[in-house]
Amino acid sequence: MVQCLKVSATNLDLLSNIQKYELFEIFEGYLMSLNYDVQMTNLPMPVDLSQFIAELEDMYENTENPFKRRLIRSQIEHNQDLEKNQNMMQRQRYVIFAESIKEDTPSGRHDVFLELKERREEVISSLTEMDLTAEPVTDLDIVRYLHTLFDFSGARTRPIESLDVPQIIEGGSKAHA
Repeated sequence: MVQCLKVSATNLDLLSNIQKYELFEIFEGYLMSLNYDVQMTNLPMPVDLSQFIAELEDMYENTENPFKRRLIRSQIEHNQDLEKNQNMMQRQRYVIFAESIKEDTPSGRHDVFLELKERREEVISSLTEMDLTAEPVTDLDIVRYLHTLFDFSGARTRPIESLDVPQIIEGGSKAHA
C-alpha cells in the first residue's frame, strides 16, 4: 500500500541565513528520525487555475454592471490562456511512502492501512514544524501525476480534467478458440 502527500513549498530566497540554517536543521532531524523509506519528488505540472476560474465565472454571473462583466470576462479568458500556455508550469512536491501487505486478507490490509495512516500523521506533523502543509493526494491528482510522468507534452497541452478517462491503450494476449 502506498501513501502519497502533496506538499507546499518555502521560498528560501525570502529567509535569512539564520532561518535557513534552522529550517535545514529541522529537516535534517526529521530525516534522521525516520525508520522507514520515503521518496520525495518534484514534478513540473501544468498550472491548474480551474478553481480560480470557477470563482471568476461565479462572480461574472452575479455581476450586473456591463463594464465589470467585461473586465471579469477578460480575466477569465486570460487565466484560461495561462492554463493552456505550454511554458507555464508549476512545481508540485510529493512525499511518498509505502508498506508491504504481509497478509492479503481484510484484516492484514486494514493493519497496513492503520500503519500508513499513523505515518501520514507523523509526516504531516513534521512538515508543519517546517511551516509546510501536506495533504493526501486525490485520485485525480494521481492520474494527473502519472499522465505527466508518461506523457509530459500531452499533460501540458491536454491535461486530464476528470477521472472519466477513456482507455486508449489495449494490451495483453487474447485467447483464440
